[in-house]
Amino acid sequence: MSEEYLQAAFEIKAACDDISRKLLRWHWEHKPGSNSLGALLDHIAQRQQESPDYYDRMPDLSGKSSWQQLDTTICMRVLLDPEKDAEKPLDLLGNTSSPGAARRACNTVRTARNEAAHATDQTDAAQAAILFNEAIECLEDAYAGTAFRENELARYYRQAEEFLSRCGAKEPVASSRAPAEEKPAARSTSRQSTRQNQRGSAQSRKTGSSRSAGKRTDRKSVV
Repeated sequence: MSEEYLQAAFEIKAACDDISRKLLRWHWEHKPGSNSLGALLDHIAQRQQESPDYYDRMPDLSGKSSWQQLDTTICMRVLLDPEKDAEKPLDLLGNTSSPGAARRACNTVRTARNEAAHATDQTDAAQAAILFNEAIECLEDAYAGTAFRENELARYYRQAEEFLSRCGAKEPVASSRAPAEEKPAARSTSRQSTRQNQRGSAQSRKTGSSRSAGKRTDRKSVV
């Protein structure tokens, strides 16, 4: 992967895996009951038996002995599990102060990771960078001050801007939020300090958001 944009796509995928691990671990360690990795793997094994269709095409979990070995596919399958047929549903996202924002954040991280993992040209890589940028905004909406500290979010914002630059992204993806779900006017310190540097370069990307949004809806999620 000598091309810079493909290397950036690889790094976006890795960043999404890291975020996914942090999200799942935070949720898992804040739920009642056992919070160990072994308990998580036992939970996944049970859910695979209860809901084989939902947990189809999962990575092999044998030999997993650390959180670092989990990727976005595993983490988001657990976090976004509807648990309709679960004997003991956990409702990990439902136990947050804003379940809708938490679910939206998980979905955007998963989508950005999928786009990056399947990037084959600069257009794909640019789309992955755009989606990663949106994912960080959603993470801040749902998890600022909880799963992620402000300095962590600021670092992710800097990464997002770097990915946009390296991939030659010119247009931001249209927001997936419905008007009624718009975030409040108040912003956390991390976005205020980091996004100020983004606005100048991002302004020129705001004119053609419809094309990027159209491409994202056409791509089918593979996780």
